[in-house]
Amino acid sequence: MKNRLSRLFRFLSILVIIDLPLLFSPATLHNIKAETHPFSNPAGCFSNPPDSIEIMLSQAQSLLGEDFKWETSRNYYVWNTYQNSMVNVTKDPYVYEFNIDQAASPAVYEADRLVTIFQVSGFVVHLRYYGNHMRLLAIPMIQGVEHSAWADYVSAYWASGDSLSDDQRIIPTRKKLPCHWVIDEGYVSDDQLADLVNLDWHVPDFKQASLPYERSTCKETYALAATITTYQGKYVTSDGSMMCGPLTWSILNDANSFPYRIGNWTQNPAIFFGANPKWNGRPWIVFPPDTYDLRQVKEAMNGYDFEKLGNLFPGDVLYSYSTLYHKENSENFDHIFLVSAIDSNGARLSTTNLVMNKPIHDCTVDEVILYQPGDLENGFINHEWDGNGYGKTGFSGFDVFRWKWITYHLEGKARDYQVRYGDTWETIAFDWKIDPQTLTAYNHQVDGSQLSYQQEIKLPPVDK
Repeated sequence: MKNRLSRLFRFLSILVIIDLPLLFSPATLHNIKAETHPFSNPAGCFSNPPDSIEIMLSQAQSLLGEDFKWETSRNYYVWNTYQNSMVNVTKDPYVYEFNIDQAASPAVYEADRLVTIFQVSGFVVHLRYYGNHMRLLAIPMIQGVEHSAWADYVSAYWASGDSLSDDQRIIPTRKKLPCHWVIDEGYVSDDQLADLVNLDWHVPDFKQASLPYERSTCKETYALAATITTYQGKYVTSDGSMMCGPLTWSILNDANSFPYRIGNWTQNPAIFFGANPKWNGRPWIVFPPDTYDLRQVKEAMNGYDFEKLGNLFPGDVLYSYSTLYHKENSENFDHIFLVSAIDSNGARLSTTNLVMNKPIHDCTVDEVILYQPGDLENGFINHEWDGNGYGKTGFSGFDVFRWKWITYHLEGKARDYQVRYGDTWETIAFDWKIDPQTLTAYNHQVDGSQLSYQQEIKLPPVDK
């Protein structure tokens, strides 16, 4: 009798172990799964694979609300580059394409919410242009998609390098983290994501990112100009005096300082080339307004008391205006550059392109002192760029573009944050340049826990 009871106990123990997950709630199950991934499950994601494409579409529509109806925005003829044809997709369950002209350039960031909602609903999403028309191509991660006519679009999304160049309609944008179940089902791996989504939360080192661009001769400077102002054969110039925008973009990009958002600033310097915020709104107009602060000054830049009226800090982008920007043979010019560092004396530094007009003609890309706080006469802002050999700029005012994370770090205070679709602790930490573990601890949350849309969290105070 005792032996039979013992065997029965062992049998029941095995059953309990086998059925143990059923004793936990879905949320608890999710938290156990989350430990196997290097990032939390994005806000809005299913915890498990949805049962059908209808459920995925229903969730997407529910999250989109009344502002966007996918059924009335859908296209039934879709271009497939890999088949080199326009395809009737009326009965194709593996592809959905929608008109989203409201997010056309320069406001591509307006597509961020749409892209993210479809992605947390289980789709791989590409943005494409048909002429001047913007389209959202959504491919559901469902069984059979890997053998469908759209499989190459799935592979292209998760591939590193210039894999999207096969379809010239695709707009290169920042990759978004997928739901955990997409990884668990084998559509993409954690190893692939490590190469594609760099969420290094540390404050960017703009000085280090600037060093590779320094040049000491005209020949080297003009060669660099031709390189960094070229994208797919467009926006090309070899003029060393016209490269300040693309140079600024290149340093920002190399420092990994652009926000975790969809936008047309990604992978090319076009919006920083020929930019003038007063005339065409670029480059500020292409960034989501909630990611930056903008100070517009109508006073002349030279002689401006930055120490008293608002100092510049690493990561700030400065645009200086002149009124004769397009007049030939004029010493007046607009200029855009990035503040890269503060030296031991408090001087503000920038690596920028310099074209000397007199006493000799010369050109370099070099680190310069913009200004020393309290000194209103020396430094490039006050002296060299005031008509003394390098030309004149900033006499009709200037803009200071500052990422909100810089403002947050300068203030040092805790602040409120409302969770967006697709957010994880890691993406929020990246956007605000704070330790993700410090962020979760400050909010009394476990690492790997999933955030909810519109959840209110606190960003912790930071050392100034």
